Amino acid sequence: MTGAIQEEEPAGWNPEASGTRVRLRDNPGRQGTTTGRVKKAGTFLLVEVDFGPNEKQYKRYELLEPIAEDVQIFDLLERGSFGGPSDLRRVLTFEKIKGELTNVFYSMEASNTDFYPHQFKPVMRFIESPIGRMLIADEVGLGKTIEATYIWKEIQARHSARRLLIICPAMLREKWREDLRKRFNITGEIVSASTLYERVKDIASYRSAESFVYITSLEGLRPPANYDDENVGGVRAQFARILDQNTASEEFALFDHVIIDEAHYLRNPSTANNRLARLLREASHHFVLLTATPIQIGSDNLYQLLRLIDPDQFYDSYLFGEMLSANSCIVRAQRALWQQPADVPAALKAISEAEKSDYFKNDAVLARIKEHLRDNATDAERRVEILRLLESRSLLSQYMTRSRKREVLERRVERAPQVLSVRFSADEKQLYDHVTSRLRDEAAGKTGVSLFSLIARQRQMASSIVGALESWGDKGLIEELLWEDFGISPQLRSEPQGNKDGDDAVDVAPPDMGLKHELGALEKGDEKYSKLQKFLANELKRNPREKFVIFAFYRGTLKYLARRLKADGINAALIMGDMGKDKDDLMRAFARPDGPSVLLSSEVGSEGIDLQFCRFIVNYDLPWNPMRVEQRIGRLDRLGQKAERISIINMVVENTIEDRILMRLYDRINVFRESIGDLEDILGEVTEQLLVNLLDPTLTDEERERKSVEAELAICNTQREQQRLEEEAVNLVGFSDYILDHISDSREKGRWLSASELQSLVEDFFARNFPGTKFEPVAGAEYALRVTLSEEARRSLGYFISEARPSTRTQLHRTGRPILCIFDPRRVEEVSGDVEFIEPSHPLIQWIRFSYEDDQRQLHRVTAIKVPAHEAGVPPGDYVFSAHRWSFNGLKSDQSLAFRVKPLGSDRMLGASEAETLITVASRVGEKLPNAVNVLPDSEIICEAAVTCEEALGDAFSERLSDFEAENTVRCDQQRTSAEKLASRRIEGLKARVARFRAEGNLRPVAMTEGLIRKEEEQLKTKLDRVSRRQQVDPTMIPLAAGVVRVV
Repeated sequence: MTGAIQEEEPAGWNPEASGTRVRLRDNPGRQGTTTGRVKKAGTFLLVEVDFGPNEKQYKRYELLEPIAEDVQIFDLLERGSFGGPSDLRRVLTFEKIKGELTNVFYSMEASNTDFYPHQFKPVMRFIESPIGRMLIADEVGLGKTIEATYIWKEIQARHSARRLLIICPAMLREKWREDLRKRFNITGEIVSASTLYERVKDIASYRSAESFVYITSLEGLRPPANYDDENVGGVRAQFARILDQNTASEEFALFDHVIIDEAHYLRNPSTANNRLARLLREASHHFVLLTATPIQIGSDNLYQLLRLIDPDQFYDSYLFGEMLSANSCIVRAQRALWQQPADVPAALKAISEAEKSDYFKNDAVLARIKEHLRDNATDAERRVEILRLLESRSLLSQYMTRSRKREVLERRVERAPQVLSVRFSADEKQLYDHVTSRLRDEAAGKTGVSLFSLIARQRQMASSIVGALESWGDKGLIEELLWEDFGISPQLRSEPQGNKDGDDAVDVAPPDMGLKHELGALEKGDEKYSKLQKFLANELKRNPREKFVIFAFYRGTLKYLARRLKADGINAALIMGDMGKDKDDLMRAFARPDGPSVLLSSEVGSEGIDLQFCRFIVNYDLPWNPMRVEQRIGRLDRLGQKAERISIINMVVENTIEDRILMRLYDRINVFRESIGDLEDILGEVTEQLLVNLLDPTLTDEERERKSVEAELAICNTQREQQRLEEEAVNLVGFSDYILDHISDSREKGRWLSASELQSLVEDFFARNFPGTKFEPVAGAEYALRVTLSEEARRSLGYFISEARPSTRTQLHRTGRPILCIFDPRRVEEVSGDVEFIEPSHPLIQWIRFSYEDDQRQLHRVTAIKVPAHEAGVPPGDYVFSAHRWSFNGLKSDQSLAFRVKPLGSDRMLGASEAETLITVASRVGEKLPNAVNVLPDSEIICEAAVTCEEALGDAFSERLSDFEAENTVRCDQQRTSAEKLASRRIEGLKARVARFRAEGNLRPVAMTEGLIRKEEEQLKTKLDRVSRRQQVDPTMIPLAAGVVRVV
């Protein structure tokens, strides 16, 4: 029954007042609103509480307490109002999903990839970058594609990014699409230049909030030099003008992020490739270049790539050399502090040397570091902070990163080469010599593509005589030859107008040998195939489940091998370029233990595939570029290879000059035994000349041999010099050990959003707010639920989506049927069909975040948790903790979670690192401490320890604020200078353009260009005002949670 109660009510609050926010005393996280209805049950007064849709319950009055509008954490602690681990987890996860924490990796564990610390080095530096641009120059095989996509995931989580543009050579577009799909569940769309132009034009016109991930070719977008002339037509010029007229501002950009792969094509500042990169940089909020180009001091290549990243910082090649010299002092100081024990005098000496440079004169951050070092503040935690400050002063680390296998891989795979030598039969040798002679006669006087075509015919004979003769009518041979041998696209070597003296020449027809009728006999006596078949049969006899990857250049060779192997009972899969989905099906079949034993592949066909489950690679023929050999081997010798040794089988035909030259060269540079790095720069001209010499009819075989030896010596000398320069560069450019250690530490401490955290957040939110929502576990699948939202939840989510327009789509609010939701992105490849991956950018998570931001009374911030000692990592006892969020806003924002823990009965505080670990473990695996208010020590003792934690946090906050202010001062000075230089450069360029238009009598574009000048002047004023406003640091210290952890 309901109605008025005659007896005196307990003091404190009126249970008959409707709309009072209340919670359970023994479970403060369980909250609701009174309806105003009450009733008696014996001596108890029962109060009706609305805990959410369709969940009204009567609770005993004395078990409830009202929620104050602004209840203080210490008040709750003093009253013993303890929640459990779910409350602490809710508080910490809410802080993470905001996407604001600088010391949390939102991309970690966000893909179907293994964890490698070096792959988060670019992420960490990108988060710290003041300009949002980065050059990633990792060695081949370390995962630059993964690193670039991690950065995109960070941008999505932190900035609600919508639009990603990936530009790469045409041959790599499919690889990018597959990597995004298989590793990250990202749907990338391959678009033409015209499609991209039309869609970007609409975005520029309507400022639409469209979301996309587009992949397009570098070849298709390169603008002509006179693109700014409105009279110049064509998609490339039109696209360039759209970019030029829509430079990014704080409010809008055509692209949130641009990634350009194979950035070595951009190095020449006078080319269309470089021109395109400059335009894209200015039209995007964020910008990343990927290249495997070695860092060589004295080389113009690194300087030109860094100019693309920040032309205002890297504007003079001579000053670049001085910058590197000054930066070497910072690297020396880092190395001195990193060693055990820290060499403080050496670090101080290096910093003093740095301060002599114009780059570090009167540097406030270095002055702070010297203060710390002179105070002997080099305990483990303070030393890490000093190293962080030193890293912030590195002149290059904020613009680029490079990892090498020897530095980042603990276990490197051994390469075991083996030669299968083949001797031509008399008939094969006679035919080979005859074709060689004919081709050399044809080669006289030929250049360019025509000569390459004849070389291709010659090499086909060494690959497979039967395969060559069967396929000499095939088209498209030259483009494939150039890409596979030299990694170049003919279009990318010239300006958009093309090179009319040879690049457009047609493929030279093969000589008609009149041998079609003899193919059967040649096939029967094919010594090379026979050797391969016997090798495979013997190995499969030892292990019937062994897998082999056989590489060959030519489609004719591959098709011939596929036919012969099938006839001999060896199951083989064949992949080549342009196979699309068929290639995926074949790869899945090959990866199965009962699948094909052999994978036949061309270089183009193998783009984007991972073959770490194989340990045998067979080079049926050899490329003329050692980098192509390296990339073949790299399909197996890459991150994730489980075998300690991979076998590299090279098939060599005796007494053929090409194989003789190649094997000697490859043995000398050791390509089969160890990774040779990226030698693209030094190999191009030399290997091209070796190929030309091969068919030069004026040379004897002895002269060809002599020239090949000279070429080998030149390559080896340059290789040694490159290795020396790279080692020197490591000491000038950056120091990685601290960074890698910090990344591993972040992972161990849970500074990322785990699948369990996200799933708990979702289940907890709906249980508390929309209990009609159904969650069905998926049998045999962890972190997977079939979710059916209640009608009210669908309405509420739908309203949020219509208002917020999140970048990711969902069907959860559109249907009353179950939808499979996966909280672990590492399971991308295991699922298909109607499925949604729940990650920070998903509308469901964004809605929950909004709900908690809108009413933070839902978060109970005081907890008592029980944790087993083997999980806690500290001795048994009671530990009082306090957790804060620190925020420092200046030119950039730095937000982090901070923890302090005081063991009861001890004068020693836990270190900051130990404290963070304990609280993270408590939130993830702890249990609620039963009857906490009665079993814990007196509240006065607990509050006194909490005060100690607060004081320690306050002291640490003050230290961090002083460091941040010093960093901010330096950044503001740099930003002011950079903004003025950037505006000056752009305005001078636009004024020159106006002068040119007037001189040409082309007045039509003058008014528009003058408008762009005014726009640049206005943007400069806005930027300088912004820097001035942010010169003053805005620090905030917000208490998040407190409580007790009992370790048992």
